[in-house]
Amino acid sequence: MAAIGSIRKHGVALMIIIGLAMLAFILGDLSQVTRTFSNKNTLARIGNTKLDNIYGKQYEENTALIRLIQNKSSFDENETYQIHDMTWRQLLQDQILDKQLAKLGLSYNDQMVEDFKADMMASLNSQQPNQFMMQFAQALAQQVGPENAMAIISNIDEYANNDQTRDIYNAYQAIVRFALSSEKANRYTALVQNSIYFSDPLAKKLSADNKSAMVSLMPVNPQAPAFNSITPSVSDKEIKDFYNTHKKDLFTVTEPNRDIDVAVFPINPTPEDLQALEQQVRTDFQQFATSDLLAYSTEKGNGSVDSTYYKSEDINLDILDSLIFKSSVGSFIEPFVYENQKWYFGKVYGGAARPDSVLVAAIELPFKNAQNTGAKYSKKEARLLADSLKNVLLSNQANIFQLRKDFSANTAGDSTFWLPERGTITTLYNGLLETPNGGIYVYKAPTGYIVFQALTRTAPIEKRQFVLYDYDILASEATLNKIKSEANAFAASINNADELLSTAAKKGVQVVQGSNILSMASVINQLPNCRDIVSWAFSDGVKKDDISDVYNVERMFYAVAALRNVRDNGVQKLKDVKDDVKAMLETQEKAEMVAEQVNKALASSNMQALAQQYGTQVMDSVYLSFTGDVYQNRNVDGQAIAKIFALPAHKPAAVNGQNMVYVVNVDQTNTATATPGYAMEKNLLRNQLLGRERNEMTIINYLISQAKVLDNRGRFYQK
Repeated sequence: MAAIGSIRKHGVALMIIIGLAMLAFILGDLSQVTRTFSNKNTLARIGNTKLDNIYGKQYEENTALIRLIQNKSSFDENETYQIHDMTWRQLLQDQILDKQLAKLGLSYNDQMVEDFKADMMASLNSQQPNQFMMQFAQALAQQVGPENAMAIISNIDEYANNDQTRDIYNAYQAIVRFALSSEKANRYTALVQNSIYFSDPLAKKLSADNKSAMVSLMPVNPQAPAFNSITPSVSDKEIKDFYNTHKKDLFTVTEPNRDIDVAVFPINPTPEDLQALEQQVRTDFQQFATSDLLAYSTEKGNGSVDSTYYKSEDINLDILDSLIFKSSVGSFIEPFVYENQKWYFGKVYGGAARPDSVLVAAIELPFKNAQNTGAKYSKKEARLLADSLKNVLLSNQANIFQLRKDFSANTAGDSTFWLPERGTITTLYNGLLETPNGGIYVYKAPTGYIVFQALTRTAPIEKRQFVLYDYDILASEATLNKIKSEANAFAASINNADELLSTAAKKGVQVVQGSNILSMASVINQLPNCRDIVSWAFSDGVKKDDISDVYNVERMFYAVAALRNVRDNGVQKLKDVKDDVKAMLETQEKAEMVAEQVNKALASSNMQALAQQYGTQVMDSVYLSFTGDVYQNRNVDGQAIAKIFALPAHKPAAVNGQNMVYVVNVDQTNTATATPGYAMEKNLLRNQLLGRERNEMTIINYLISQAKVLDNRGRFYQK
């Protein structure tokens, strides 16, 4: 971690004034959970353990972490859902693993957790840093610089109770939780794997089945045009028998979901809307160009005039960068359209060549207040001491580094740092620029006084001050009302999900169909911002084939939804899955019928000729293993593999799997010799049980499926 630099200590006051304040997360509806014992008013529970508070806390921490890593202040609905999903799954895993580990005498007490945190911190100065903590440090360093990042991490507890810096602490807490969760999962999985015993008779049976074959293989898709004339037929009895046999393993719902159809009415501005908006923009610009800047800003209230200076790299819009820096100070920015989304106009009202950062040394003098009751000085004492130190420094009776050891609240590590203009409070930065190199500047921060000595500064670069006004390109109210009326008329004309589809087809209305939508989702088959529609579909009293009210979705489209299917926890009823069962059986039956037809064709043809006829190809020298996974067997499923190893050699034949048909010519078959003590066979069994297809998440998911989980989060989460 040499790139991180040396560890420093700078206090909360200093970190605030260099612009570390992040947006405080508003938990919203989740904080309004009624504290009762009823299921309806419980957000989440495992067994008898209510998780409302811990879920809210961990969601807030995870949100802070993602904000830090992605350097974002807000998220769209899909991103918010992903954070909810991540929080929920991690919470379930931790709760389950804590109980399992406790049964084994491996509970993590508070001291163990603190020791774990200390080890994570210490690892940053080692050759093998903790990957979770390193990720946190790197994300923080991108925003505040490597040295300030290490200073924050070293004093992370200082940021826990300050509103402006709590996001940093919450992100750190999330990182610790992720690392600890990974540690628990690794330990539990290792214990599970080491506790499994495979008997000799079982290994012997595997040895007898451990065959391999070299074959010529031709995959055939039963849905290919050559088989369009083959129509499978499935009886009600077959459907019922299949359902009764497989209802627990195939048709048990562990997480409630819905099928939702959405008719979409896009909201687009008409040519008349665009013309009216352009006229308004140009009229406002003429008023702006003939008015006092501050007076216009105050009157309109849709722009801001401040003293911020920007360099070219600070401006995100390329076209705006060119307009501002190629224009003289005082020039107007004529109205222009950006990517058909907004109109802009403005003015370049200031410019100067300014250093981009200042190197300073500082003495922090925090004073007592509600957030810092342990400070050494009162506010008056801190002010008098700051003035006294300024006089001593200006008279050259001592240097700032000597005084810093005696008076600064934070003296560890390096004693100088750079303050960048962007991110530093404007009045502070301007005060430092007005202070000559070697001069002293005293700044009053919200939590203390800071005595700065300006040491040096970067070379001046050209910067600009500007004001910008923007207008969203949106449909007019008249257009909105017209589209809404069309959506209302559509909703009134339908009574169920099938009618939504048929009526939409007649009227040319787009329909988006979503399957297996979960209660916390906000997207329906890639249609964004559908949180309100999903909430409606999971509301009490809403049942299959109900039609929703008309929704205005973020002024992007109106929507009318139909609830096509409802799946709640438990075994689904046959009537609700009959179509699915029928489709599965028809797929299997068609594969069997295609295999039968291909076998008949093989009697008078060969694999190469049939490959041309069916639009496929023959693969030579394909290695198959009876005990191998699907990915090791060219994606040939187990049902087909079992039939292939029963085929005689050098006699091409077609066999069907679950969905595909395979024409196979077995060139050579080999049976493996048992290894001493069945060592290899037992290792193969271990891989089959705990390897690629049954990894640690399979074990954890099984444990979760056996727990009594109540997930009511959808009731409390709107947007």
